[in-house]
Amino acid sequence: MSNYQFEVFCIEPQDLKDDSALQKALSFSAQLWDEQTPVLSDKDNIKRVSDKKSGITIKIIPVDTSKIWTGDIEVAFILKVESTKFETLDLFRERLLKHLRDTLRFRHKRILRDDISTSISNQLYPEINTVEILLRRYLIKFFIQKIGLNWWELTANSNMEKKVSSRRKDRKDILAGYIDTDLEYIDFNELGELIYKQSSGFNQPEKVIEKISEISSMEEFEKFRTELDGNYSKYFKKYFKEKNFESLWSKLIKIRNKVAHQGSFHKTELDMGLELAKSIKNIITDAENEIDSLVLSIDEKEAIRNTAIEQLEEINSSDDDTKEVTDKRIALKGPTIVGKIDLGERQYKTIRGHKVITESEMIEELENAEDEQYNSYVGLKWFVTTYLADRNYSIGFSYSLLNIMVEKGLIEIYSIKSYSGGYDINAIKLPIKDNE
Repeated sequence: MSNYQFEVFCIEPQDLKDDSALQKALSFSAQLWDEQTPVLSDKDNIKRVSDKKSGITIKIIPVDTSKIWTGDIEVAFILKVESTKFETLDLFRERLLKHLRDTLRFRHKRILRDDISTSISNQLYPEINTVEILLRRYLIKFFIQKIGLNWWELTANSNMEKKVSSRRKDRKDILAGYIDTDLEYIDFNELGELIYKQSSGFNQPEKVIEKISEISSMEEFEKFRTELDGNYSKYFKKYFKEKNFESLWSKLIKIRNKVAHQGSFHKTELDMGLELAKSIKNIITDAENEIDSLVLSIDEKEAIRNTAIEQLEEINSSDDDTKEVTDKRIALKGPTIVGKIDLGERQYKTIRGHKVITESEMIEELENAEDEQYNSYVGLKWFVTTYLADRNYSIGFSYSLLNIMVEKGLIEIYSIKSYSGGYDINAIKLPIKDNE
């Protein structure tokens, strides 16, 4: 059976001068002992106050204050409270501290040991840690599968980006050199923000305000409202907002911070923390199971793509290395890789400025590729990673625009057998016009 302890360093009471006086003062409170009459004893020169029914014993240890060089403390004690009953000691701690403050008028009180809080923290930590791991896992899977490899630039706000950049420099995590790190370096509360502040790529308030200021017609306003409340937003509303995720997460943040900073806990907080962790785990698990159910609209894909372009424009505007690029459009340092495509060494070591392609340029380049007739078809992978990349177009943005244009019916994608006949190749072409 566990023996739980609670120790308090008590300094300068109002009228007590020794441990005998304190022993009597502790025993006189009926409220402290729940109307019981405690037993006073003295064993090994340590005065005790005990209650058999509650199983609580207080040991009173005088502190030698004669060697304190400032000489401003006359009387001090350490109270060691012990009990085998967890819930009994949980409730007794607050009654004792209230008695020390309000009745005995100790000027200073410091907790030296609190087995109740430690036990609660030890039970809460693995549950909170599991929640954090689940949410990081979910965020990585969702955003990569639905947005792409540049999802971080689309969803993280400027404060998150600065924090990650700073912590990457300061921390020497053993695996950091082998993996992409971003979620690993943001704070616990910010993980939740990546969920409940989502809105089709408009992840910063200033972006929304800027977009609204550019609206000049009701048609543009309705389109923007659709972007904000499209499938993307509806998905997060259904699987997170309607399940009260933000409120639950905010409550868990407070408990998690107390665990991290060794705060004091009550049994009620243990129960609440475990219930919060369970509820949030269920929410995340349900959302992860439905990742494939989200289908982004064309407007949402364009909004997300445009946000990525704007983010990179901001980065490059402050990058001295890119100021020599004469093309007025955005110039990237290297291609954004989308999908499991092996680009080889050549593409991103020899090509200098990667530009963002437009719809008209995509059509023009596809017409040129078809006219040059390298093969009887234009392979999708070859067209993006070789043909367009050789003309300095960003691979990632070319892929994302192609997907949008296919949905719009501006480009057609189809399968064709390889020359060996062993596998299918994805090919693209311009649709045949009615008058042709």
